Amino acid sequence: MTSPETSFEDVVIEGEGTQTAFGNTVSGDLVMKQITFVRGRPKMVLSEGAIGDRIAEYVPAVNHDEIVAALRQDRVIALAGSPGFGVTTTGIAALRQLHPKMPIRLFSTGEDDVEEIGATEAMGYLVRAGDEEESRLRACLEAVLASQGLLLVVGTAVEHRRFTGFLSPIPVQPPPAEAVYHRRLLHHQLGDTPWPSWPRAAELLKDATPGDARRLADIVIAVCRDGGDVEEVERAYRGWTKELREWFSEHPELRDRTLMVAASTIAPADETSVYGAALSLSRQLKIDPAGGGLAWRPSTGLTELLGADSREGRIEFPRHGFAPSVLRNVWTDYPLARQDLLSWLSTLPTDEVVSLEPAFRIKIAETFADLAAEHEAVEKIVQVAEQWADGSRRDADLAYTALARTCLHPLVGGRVRRRLYEWSRRERPASQTLRLTIVRVCEVLGQTHVSIALTRLKHLATLGNTQIQDEVFEVLRALAQIHPEAVVNSVLEWCRGAEDLRDQNAANRLYVGLRFLLADVLADASGAVAPASGPTASLHRLIKVMEQAATRDNESIRILVLASARGLAEHFAPAVLQAALTWANGTTVGPPAWSPMPDRMVSLTKLGTELFLGLAIEQDPQGYAEILTGVAALDPRTSVPAWRVALNEVSARWNDYDAQRRDPHGRYVPRRYTGGRYEDFEDAVWHWLDTAVARPDLRQGIVAAFAAAAGRVPARRREMMELVRFWADRHPGRRAVKDAILVRLLLPEWQRLLLMFWVGLKTTIIEGP
Repeated sequence: MTSPETSFEDVVIEGEGTQTAFGNTVSGDLVMKQITFVRGRPKMVLSEGAIGDRIAEYVPAVNHDEIVAALRQDRVIALAGSPGFGVTTTGIAALRQLHPKMPIRLFSTGEDDVEEIGATEAMGYLVRAGDEEESRLRACLEAVLASQGLLLVVGTAVEHRRFTGFLSPIPVQPPPAEAVYHRRLLHHQLGDTPWPSWPRAAELLKDATPGDARRLADIVIAVCRDGGDVEEVERAYRGWTKELREWFSEHPELRDRTLMVAASTIAPADETSVYGAALSLSRQLKIDPAGGGLAWRPSTGLTELLGADSREGRIEFPRHGFAPSVLRNVWTDYPLARQDLLSWLSTLPTDEVVSLEPAFRIKIAETFADLAAEHEAVEKIVQVAEQWADGSRRDADLAYTALARTCLHPLVGGRVRRRLYEWSRRERPASQTLRLTIVRVCEVLGQTHVSIALTRLKHLATLGNTQIQDEVFEVLRALAQIHPEAVVNSVLEWCRGAEDLRDQNAANRLYVGLRFLLADVLADASGAVAPASGPTASLHRLIKVMEQAATRDNESIRILVLASARGLAEHFAPAVLQAALTWANGTTVGPPAWSPMPDRMVSLTKLGTELFLGLAIEQDPQGYAEILTGVAALDPRTSVPAWRVALNEVSARWNDYDAQRRDPHGRYVPRRYTGGRYEDFEDAVWHWLDTAVARPDLRQGIVAAFAAAAGRVPARRREMMELVRFWADRHPGRRAVKDAILVRLLLPEWQRLLLMFWVGLKTTIIEGP
């Protein structure tokens, strides 16, 4: 999908007036970083690549055949096992064995609409038991069975207990951990190295889970890449617990301990940042040493104290996994310090005294999010994210990092997504920056749960102002690259559902919806669609959406529809012109998708006329009316309904005919129509009259169209004659066209007959018998 220019640049639709006009947006580089992070975590995203990696490394569970047989027979199974048993991978492997090509979708009945199941092809649905409740899961089960799909409900034995009335979980019997270790090394091309036969592996993995085996293999892979040794692998696998406990025992001084925690959290970092972060932590822990900065250990011994290296002025910990282990060991060994650690991590990025570099601030936000998610501190995550967005610094990048990193987390993702939903539906959000941040978080969320992301984007577009709507549009385009059909169908539903909203909210939603749908249609055209091409399916859908919107008597929505139609006409002029004439005639393009009440048809008729007049003034390369001379030239007579509507409106504004409309030189001056919808009316009439002069082959049709539009209504006839006379008086070569029209329109009848006689006589004199 490309990103063609649309004609919405001058259309401004404001949302709630109480919102902040401008907020900080998220860095584009940071968005890509978090998307890369999410895609790199297979437990979050079940892309085809992630599924393929799981299957390639899968060691069958002891009861794998039993699981496959149960899934084949029942099509719905529950798998139970402790964390690390590989329950999810076992279920995916069983599903792929039965149906190698079936898509697998992560599903949450609290987040996704059960009605979506079966809307497309049959799928395998993966549901986490811990996120579900009985009634919703029952409905999901029934929908999956009706759709000929498969359902896997995974979780621990405790999480499955509340579903025993209709689901009997199968306990997964995990494979030997050592076999999982060997298989993962083989998959990463380390089968020919000494590591698969490393004697200590069997000892380390005794009584371990498959998850532990994968972790050990990952450490081996990383250490091999970085040139480490066997001893480092074992220590890293054990989390450096023994070494860190020894270090903390040897260094009881609290300032030294804060230096270790601070340095390991932000490493690699310069000394100034390390001391600043340590000072911030000491304040959080209420450590106030006498002597201030002079009481701290000198920087000359800092690396020796920490067991770290100094490279290019930055302190770093070369041992694999050592730095992140510090914070986790402190968390485990010092329970009373846990809340202080989270509070320190949440305040450090915005600490004006420390003034860390932007990269450090983002890294700390990531550490905070990971630690809080790992220990299910959901409220802390959402509170801190909101504070970061609402604070005086308006730091969108920090809030984005915390939310994007946790919205798909297996432990807290569902609750974070629920808070995103609540924020998106707020009529008056506390912060514009927070709402802008949520828009970009939806881009990450949509990598996996596209329908969930689109629901939140819908509310953000509906309740937000122009800045938010522009951000939503960009995220929709990004998601459409991955899920084109889902995004387009959802946006179509947004626009149709706008009918039930109040005017401002409807205009907001349509601003984003029409803009996106227009960009989608023009992307299909790619700038190479011939004007005479027939409407495509996407083009027809867009026209129907515009048609429904046009029935609403609202100025903002009218402007939006016109902008969409004019942008569309640049590539699909015949289709747009046909729609305009259909609407001007008081009918719809195909069966209406809405109730065709009289007042709604009036709005549609007026908009169709206005759109037609805008197209009628367009010029071809010779300066003639393009819609009459182009590849798909219009028969002028088919335009009569539009001209009639415009004449009715224009003539109704004048109650009395002004016979004295002459300038000082006696020349006629028209009543220039500048009010209401039809500002292009006079220009369009004169443009067609010029075309009638230059193109005799079109003259009869143009004259007939104007005469038919005026009809037998005196006011309309007078208005048309005034325009024609003024136009003709400005150039002598226009007399023939003027006479041809006046012969049909002049009243009273004797004047019309006299003119007919005079025109006929003049023609006889000039051309001869």
